Amino acid sequence: MAVPPRAAPVRADGILTAAAREAGASLVRNLSIPAPFSDAALEAQFLEDHSQRFCAFRRASALLALVIWTCFLWWDFSFVRGNKALNVRLADILALRFAGVALLICVGFLVLRPSFRSHAMAHRVILTGIYGLLCLILTMVAITPAPYNYTQYFIGLYLALFFQFSFFYLRSRVALMVGVITMAAVVFMQITVGLLNAEDFFAGLFYMFNVVIVGHGVCAHAERVSRERYLAERALASLNDELRAANGSLERKNRELEISKKDQETKTHALLALREQQMIAAQTASREKSNFLAAATHDLRQPMHALNLFLQAAAEAIRNEEFAQAERLINECGRSSVILARLLNAVLDLSRLESGRVVPRYHVFDVRAIIEEAAEQLRPFARSRGVELRLRLPKNDLVCVRSDAHWLGRAVANLVSNGIKYADTAKRAKPTVIVGVVRSPTRARIDVLDNGIGIPADYFDAIFQPFFQVDNPEQDRDKGLGLGLSIVNAVISMLDEHRIELKSAEGRGSRFSVDIPLCGPSPDQPSARVPACSESDEAAQLDGRYVLLVEDDGLVRASTEALLSQWGVLYDSAATFEEYEAMLATIERFPDLIITDYRLGDAKTAREVAMLGARKLGRACPCLVVTGEPAATIVPLACDHDVLSKPVSPAELRRGMVSMIAADAFSGQ
Repeated sequence: MAVPPRAAPVRADGILTAAAREAGASLVRNLSIPAPFSDAALEAQFLEDHSQRFCAFRRASALLALVIWTCFLWWDFSFVRGNKALNVRLADILALRFAGVALLICVGFLVLRPSFRSHAMAHRVILTGIYGLLCLILTMVAITPAPYNYTQYFIGLYLALFFQFSFFYLRSRVALMVGVITMAAVVFMQITVGLLNAEDFFAGLFYMFNVVIVGHGVCAHAERVSRERYLAERALASLNDELRAANGSLERKNRELEISKKDQETKTHALLALREQQMIAAQTASREKSNFLAAATHDLRQPMHALNLFLQAAAEAIRNEEFAQAERLINECGRSSVILARLLNAVLDLSRLESGRVVPRYHVFDVRAIIEEAAEQLRPFARSRGVELRLRLPKNDLVCVRSDAHWLGRAVANLVSNGIKYADTAKRAKPTVIVGVVRSPTRARIDVLDNGIGIPADYFDAIFQPFFQVDNPEQDRDKGLGLGLSIVNAVISMLDEHRIELKSAEGRGSRFSVDIPLCGPSPDQPSARVPACSESDEAAQLDGRYVLLVEDDGLVRASTEALLSQWGVLYDSAATFEEYEAMLATIERFPDLIITDYRLGDAKTAREVAMLGARKLGRACPCLVVTGEPAATIVPLACDHDVLSKPVSPAELRRGMVSMIAADAFSGQ
């Protein structure tokens, strides 16, 4: 059997050394000021939590201090009054006591406020009260004769320090600073004014030193415990969060296990639901498309029906030799065809805008130009309606914006036209439409105001829908087609950083505002264009001009030839690209203009037409492209060109021809 080795004897002096070292370390630890947390945010959170945790206890301690101070007031009154040596200082001592009562009442009022729960406010209030009471006690010690100043009042310093070290749970650094400052004040006053007798001074300083040391240890220990408790609570809260997360994860896994049992059934239901949703979405889209087509077809049928009836009536009038009546009916045919073309163009424009097939061409220009152009075009229409059209534009300064001048001009013209159509002629005030420009440091705003019938608030969204019109149940075409605001909304939605805003009051009028990004002061150089002129002037400018016409559609070619003949224009026409090439070899005069469709039947385009003309004729000839192709507006040609979208009214065709011929003459000067 093995004998266990004997334990080495432990020396008593080693035990005592270890115990002394442990005691010293413990003493140093208890007297050392707890270090703040390294994270400033965590330290701030701890201080606020500490202040709120001991807020109620601090309030009770402050009120207790008021009670104790008041009791000492009674004690002073009864004791000093019966003491001949102190009776001479009774008034001063009572004054200091009442000052302390007033100070503690103010402190009591502050500690009861909700803001006392914050760390900063609590420290300010408590330290104000402590320092104030210490000053009052030192003053009473200074004015009271010995030995009563030590036996009756100096001990008040111990009580005040006891309160601030224990009851108020201050930070140990701050509490220690109060004790050190108090001791320093006692030493200073002893040196300067002889505060106490020598024996009392050293005894009092000794006791005060012990109070400060013991109080600091208590305060440091309390702060350290509070910090450790705070960290423990945070750790516990973190563990609780992790536990809740783990529980949640377990619950999710349990649910997933339960769901997995019915996975096939769920997938089947999901697929059926998805199919049903897709079917509903398709039906909704089809229904919306059908509604749009139905509304468009209904509105297109009206002028077509009127056009057919007018043509039949005109034919009957010619057979009956009623030529004046026939002329009137033919004019009505023209009016119906204009309405039909306008409606068709609006429907096509809206369709192109909403399908995303239109790519805006941005450049910098003076926004006043498109406003003045729209006003010039619509001023005759406004006069015919008895509406005054006013412009409020900056006279001297440019208002340069970055946008698509064509589409923005269309939007502005539609808004102005809308204001003119819905003018309220029943009002005593003259119907007026005002177009103005307002600038901010980075934006420009075009305002179109009218004093018309106004728009009810319930219709603010509906008016931007196709074919919706306020106060037009009879579908009067003189009040528009119901597509103008839809096109405006589509244009503004297409353009980057453009916004539209509506303000209106029923019976008082409306204001449409278009907000546009403002650019630098230098607009891009626009291409040359002829100024607007009358129909007779346009006809005079076209008389005797020579035009080449390339159109593969026989009906369109024949109708265009008839118009050119009526305007006194000389022309040669071709139905195919080969006929056009052969025609170029035989002509004896340089044409003033080439009118062509964009896409011809033999897979050629207006680009090949322009390039062949420039090569055969020796230089480029201006081209006017009349087409229904949406891409034609962005296809560059080999010459100056303009694009008109079918259907084109005779007035638009004549105006486009005059503009292109005049621009070519201007550039050739």
